[in-house]
Amino acid sequence: MKKKIVAMLLSAIMAISALSGCGDSGTDASADAGQSSGEGSSQAASADAEGQEQITLKVMLGIRDVDSLTDPSEMPAIQRLEEQTGIQLEWEMIKAADWPTKLNLMFASGEYPDIILSPNTEVDQEEYGVSQGLLITLNDDLTSQYMPNYTERRAAEDADPCSSLTASDGNKYSIGYMVGQYINTNAHFFINDDWLNRLNLDRPTNVEELTDVLRAFKAQDANGNGDPSDEVPLEMGLDASFYGVRYMLPMFGVPADPDKWIYLDNDKKVQFTATQQGFRECMEWLHTCYSEGLVDPEIISQDANTVESKFKEGNVGFFTAWRLKAMGFDDGVAATCSVYVPGDEGAMDYRSIEMAKPGAFLTCTNQHVPESLQLLDAMLETEMMYSLYYGEKDASDGTGWEYNSDNKIRTLMNGDIDIKNFLDCNTLFFGPGKYIDSVFEWPEQRVEKTQYCQTYTDAGIMQTYSNDYLDLAPLTSEQLKSNSLKETDIENAVKENMATFITEGVTDDSWNKFVSIFEGMDVESYLSVYQAAIDTMTLE
Repeated sequence: MKKKIVAMLLSAIMAISALSGCGDSGTDASADAGQSSGEGSSQAASADAEGQEQITLKVMLGIRDVDSLTDPSEMPAIQRLEEQTGIQLEWEMIKAADWPTKLNLMFASGEYPDIILSPNTEVDQEEYGVSQGLLITLNDDLTSQYMPNYTERRAAEDADPCSSLTASDGNKYSIGYMVGQYINTNAHFFINDDWLNRLNLDRPTNVEELTDVLRAFKAQDANGNGDPSDEVPLEMGLDASFYGVRYMLPMFGVPADPDKWIYLDNDKKVQFTATQQGFRECMEWLHTCYSEGLVDPEIISQDANTVESKFKEGNVGFFTAWRLKAMGFDDGVAATCSVYVPGDEGAMDYRSIEMAKPGAFLTCTNQHVPESLQLLDAMLETEMMYSLYYGEKDASDGTGWEYNSDNKIRTLMNGDIDIKNFLDCNTLFFGPGKYIDSVFEWPEQRVEKTQYCQTYTDAGIMQTYSNDYLDLAPLTSEQLKSNSLKETDIENAVKENMATFITEGVTDDSWNKFVSIFEGMDVESYLSVYQAAIDTMTLE
């Protein structure tokens, strides 16, 4: 009876504290949570036995548009999670396309879920955390108390992968999501070895030699089918994900990334990608390829899906891609091509760093903060985490996982599943590299990717300071909004002019007009905002 009264009082204190904090910048639950019982999950699990009211948490879950999932409450792993923690979960599942609208409406309504799970959808922590105080601060003093799995995995890494979660006010508002893979860049260059061998060509070592190889591919029936005109020496799309034009820029010393047209140079200075001399040289080279018929004539119009369908045909000489295997074209380019390392002086590839991104948030009306954190940590227990991500252990339906002879987890996924009875990558997953390496058998395609990355590292062409730091820069909500508007304008201007440069060529006059566009957009002040933020950070 005494325990029941204490628990009820603590719940009341938490409710009052959470409600009074809503709307205040930087709602901090750590003090109140520290006063609550540290037995969160075990108390909840024994709730019925003690006669306490059952804890129910409302979860707002964002999922990818491509995913079809059963009701989470019917998933075996979720049912076990509820049983283990004694916490009942009520789910609202929202597709990514509807997420921004429904998230904004939810926050405007004043009626919030307890937990937001959003590893594949975005929550603006600057707006809803720093500015409006609608998200609870989840700093290390709090997570270390209630999330041992999460804390231990962070501590095992050489550098804290969750430093990326820090907002402009110095607080964290989220629990990190991370699938470590020892990856250091996005797209790699690939060349067709079969065509090189058939034509008795040496592997090119620079752009000039590569151009000559592409000409040979075009003129000498590289695919050996008797028709010397059907080869596609260079395959890509203007803005086709990993097969896009921006991934050709590293050959010309410009380490472009998938998000912004800025990068960090070797002196930690923020540079504007589109006005660099290397950018112009790349456009001039692509125009040469276009005018000589060395690149797919549909380069300006085709998207990633179209490019991938052409890869499946295997009639491609040179291209960029994330990796080859398990991409749907294993019998096409994957069977004939290998990774290519640019040898030009000054070549510089974009270096990515593996850092956590926001995966879960608690809202300010959450009356069970310790229990919520313990629930999230229970989701990160190894077997539970992999069951939520891949399906059940030893499943026989083409999903799930098993232990191999070394007692490491091996996935059993062997095909597409129409409707999944697990959360897939929409679940909370926290696996930094060292942890993943200790518990998981890397699938063939991930080994392939890490080998490509190591090849680039060994070649010494990786960027010194990753552009990813620009995404981690502590900008305020207002700065982010202002920059976002400018980035949209920049993106449109760059892509429009790239199309013109590729098809019509580059002259001094057209180049100068292009550069002047960004002077009118006040790109200098845009760069200075990022530079000021970068100057406050410790870069490795």
